[in-house]
Amino acid sequence: MGLKDEAIELHRNLETVEAALKKLTDLTDQLQKEYNLAKRGSPFDRYDKLKVMIKACVEGLNSLSSSQDQGRKVPKGLAAAARAFSDAQEKLDAHMTIKKKYSGMSKSELKQACDQMKTQIEKNETRTKAIEQLIKQLHVSYEQSKQHMPRQRYQDMKTMVKTVVYDKAVTD
Repeated sequence: MGLKDEAIELHRNLETVEAALKKLTDLTDQLQKEYNLAKRGSPFDRYDKLKVMIKACVEGLNSLSSSQDQGRKVPKGLAAAARAFSDAQEKLDAHMTIKKKYSGMSKSELKQACDQMKTQIEKNETRTKAIEQLIKQLHVSYEQSKQHMPRQRYQDMKTMVKTVVYDKAVTD
């Protein structure tokens, strides 16, 4: 594999990793927004809202995981085949644009671009895994909190949400 091919492959990987990270940060941003809005209500309303927002965040992670699995399935039917063809055409167009971008670069520029993309991919993958782990821990903690009395559970849920929303992986 040549340096240009490596740059193209790294560019695609970077786009994929960035898209996954964006979806997760959208989930945590929504959680933070809802948490801040919930502060205005009565404690009883906040208790219910905390439950709903935690469930929504966990379900969001689960739906992201299941949508990635569904993306690997073969389309059936005429409409699905047309959509697959359209997607393939868009990927081809994107590939040609990326190829054109890297074809005008010198070897040293390509090497520098590859190194930067490798670093960015590694950083984004680490952050993605950390956010996924935070949301999974949120789910585990939420399930464990069901054993507590409502007042203690309310405090636990607040702490859980704050842990996710204010974590360094989320705020970077």
